[in-house]
Amino acid sequence: MFDKKSKLYSQVLNNIADGVCFINADLRIEFWNRGAEAITGYTSADVMGRSCYAGLLKHEGEDGTPLCDTQCPVRMLSASSDPIRRNLFILGADGRKTLVEEHISPLTADGKLRGVVVLFRDVSLFKRLRPFQLKTDKIERLIPICGWCKKIRKDDDAWEQIESFLSDEGLGDFTHSMCPLCAEKIFSKKIYMESYQNICKSISTSLSLDEVLKLIVTNVVKVMNVKASLLRLLNKEENRLELAAYHGLSKGYADKGPVEYDASIDDALAGKPVSIYDITADKDARYRKEAEKEGIRSILSIPLRSRDEVIGVLRMYTSEPVAYSEEDLKFVSAIADQAAIAIVNARLFEKTVSREKEYLNVFQEVTDAVSSTLDVAEVLRMIVRKIPEVMHLKGATIRLLDETGSELRLVASHGLSEKYLNKGPVDTEENIRAALNENPVAIYDAATDQSIRYKKEAEQEGIKSMLTLPIVARGKVIGVLRLLTGHPRNFSRQEIEFAASLAKQCGTAIENARMYERQYKETRYVRAIQEVSKVISSTLDSREVLDTIVRKVPEIMATRAATIRLLDETGRRTVLAASYGLGETYLRKEAGRSEDSLSLALDGRPVSIHDVSTDSLISCRDELRDEGIKSMLVIPIVVRHKVIGIMQLMTDVVRTFSPDETDFAVALAEQGGIAIENARMYEKLNGGTG
Repeated sequence: MFDKKSKLYSQVLNNIADGVCFINADLRIEFWNRGAEAITGYTSADVMGRSCYAGLLKHEGEDGTPLCDTQCPVRMLSASSDPIRRNLFILGADGRKTLVEEHISPLTADGKLRGVVVLFRDVSLFKRLRPFQLKTDKIERLIPICGWCKKIRKDDDAWEQIESFLSDEGLGDFTHSMCPLCAEKIFSKKIYMESYQNICKSISTSLSLDEVLKLIVTNVVKVMNVKASLLRLLNKEENRLELAAYHGLSKGYADKGPVEYDASIDDALAGKPVSIYDITADKDARYRKEAEKEGIRSILSIPLRSRDEVIGVLRMYTSEPVAYSEEDLKFVSAIADQAAIAIVNARLFEKTVSREKEYLNVFQEVTDAVSSTLDVAEVLRMIVRKIPEVMHLKGATIRLLDETGSELRLVASHGLSEKYLNKGPVDTEENIRAALNENPVAIYDAATDQSIRYKKEAEQEGIKSMLTLPIVARGKVIGVLRLLTGHPRNFSRQEIEFAASLAKQCGTAIENARMYERQYKETRYVRAIQEVSKVISSTLDSREVLDTIVRKVPEIMATRAATIRLLDETGRRTVLAASYGLGETYLRKEAGRSEDSLSLALDGRPVSIHDVSTDSLISCRDELRDEGIKSMLVIPIVVRHKVIGIMQLMTDVVRTFSPDETDFAVALAEQGGIAIENARMYEKLNGGTG
């Protein structure tokens, strides 16, 4: 194919990492570069001059369908001169399938097809980047979906069924069935179900009884499109209905007087599901004139029941007679049931948690802080400050388990001296271990209780009683909340439940902050990889790429330093190629050392060193100590299944690297390997033409 004058071009094509071949019009292979050899395992001698049909270049589609017969590139371009781009699998000499991106271009001479140039690239090398891409898409992409019919709005503002949308996105085909719950609901009015959900959501988010009552009457008027609504609750001691809340009525009418003799009220108190009363048709009605003046014609009364006991009556007023359907009446009965549940829950909450109104205020304040801020330290400081204030305590502390889950660390405190806080670890105390097993522990006398390790220190601090509670996030204990008093005290069940509720809020605040941090970190990981990829594609200077990596990794992963070392020509020693964050003295001392951790990484395995001062894989402990290094992550740099060097990440605090952090480092190391390979091939090519 190439004459002597084309030697340079042949060298260029031969040194491209991607596979390049030329297949003539007779389906015989006339050119096969080194990249094609590396990807398929077939040498140039194996394929040159042979037909591509001779059992060599077996192509399969992504679904496993053979492509050589139906989608032969030469035959496809005989019918069309447009270049072709596709993804497929190539079967190599060892039988292994390799996913490649293939570009096919025609080569013509005198208007006739001479053959086709096929370029194919191994895209399986980038599979480690896919999880980061998917997570980023999930974080950054918002998909508008209808809350009722579940249709999805596309980019052109057209609404499409969710099944069609997901199929178009490549998530498979769908079949349909119907669950029993939906089968029952499908025959109800959609607007009723949506409105019922809105009412439930509105009244369930409030902990104040007054607010719950107001939300009920307001939403009933809005949803049922009636003139007004009113709630009366039963006072058992006086056996009378008392006004609790109203909407759409004048104050004069709402407070007009007792309604015990109203016919519909009698029906409601007797448990009749729904009673409709036309007050203008009742000549003996006690408040007929007031109703006519208010513009009221019909009254609908529904009992509020809790555990088969009537606790009040919900009333709806209309200005014209209304013929309610059976479906309407079922719906308003469901609203009344939900209202009764909300009222009972609000009463119970105020009774058990808010014997003093400050309890509720503190809980709401902390809840608002948890939902409005991602600064977990701010929430924890508020909790340890507010609890002693409202419960009349001496102080409070919050301790969280470290990354290893073996040690508790103080993260927030109030009302206690530094001397007491620094008395020593509390992990071994029996009451702490019980709390870590999700059991609250109350101690009446800290000076004599056998589960207290620091009795003397507690006495000097003036501590008499303690309450220790677990902090749970996503079903897992992550720390403890400890309350301390200056006087002997038996904690009541109400106090323990209140403190446990705030401990739960601690867990929620911590989980929210950690979730945000994980998502933010994943986004930063992907952007860092994209930045390195951009540098790789824009330069053949391997040093520039390696310097970018060792600068970017400490910034994203909050490490102290990073180095990249490459194997020399002998393949036995590593040579420093790039570094960041380390002193020249350490780099000189460290040069040429052979660490067991490096040897393991050179075998192709990431190695995480939790504490370099004690780990047996580390020999240069003195140098690392002088440099202030505590932990280390060592990652192999692999190119074409061959280790060519290692990347080291170093921290100045003892640290356990998470799987996500390790995967990110491996992905960057792969990028570095690709850059090094490209640069070496380029340098070799330049050397060949010199």
